[in-house]
Amino acid sequence: MAVKIRTAQELTQLTPAEKGAAAHLVAGASNAEGAQALGISTTTFTSYIVAIGKKFGITSRSGRPARAHAVLASGQVPPPPAPKLIPDFTDRDLRLLRALAENPETHDIARAAGIAPADVRPMIADLVDKAGAANDTHLIGLGHAWGLLKTDPTQLAGAARPHAADRSS
Repeated sequence: MAVKIRTAQELTQLTPAEKGAAAHLVAGASNAEGAQALGISTTTFTSYIVAIGKKFGITSRSGRPARAHAVLASGQVPPPPAPKLIPDFTDRDLRLLRALAENPETHDIARAAGIAPADVRPMIADLVDKAGAANDTHLIGLGHAWGLLKTDPTQLAGAARPHAADRSS
C-alpha cells in the first residue's frame, strides 16, 4: 500500500472537539471558563488547546494569542462578536497587534513590533484596554472580527468597518 502524503491543510484540520475549544479560546475564555462552557474537565479543555497549538507548530505555553490567530486565519472558527466601531489604533498599535498574533514569545513580539522586551506586556495591556478586550487572546479575536489581521496583504485592513473617529452621529 502506498504512503499517503497529507497536505498542510489536512495536518492542521481541527477535530469537532478542538473547534469547540477554539471558539472559546478566540473569545478570550480561560481554560476553566472554556471547560465549564463545554461541560468538560479543565484538563480535557487544556489538552484540546495544546493539540491545537501542536497542529499549528505553537508549543509555547504563552502562545494563546498565536493559537487564536492560527485557528482564525485557517477559517476553522469564526471570530467572536465585536463592537461595530474599531478603536483608533495607531500604526504602532497595529504593529504590536500583528506581532502578538504571529509570535508566541515576548522577545519575538518585541522584535517584530520594534519595541523593548520590557515594554511588551504593559503595551499589550494598554492595547487590550483600548480595544475593550477581555485579555490578549480576545484582542486577537477582535482584531480578526474587525479585519485588522487579514492574512492576505493585498486586502485593506478594516476597510469594511467604521473607525471610532469616523462616527457621524
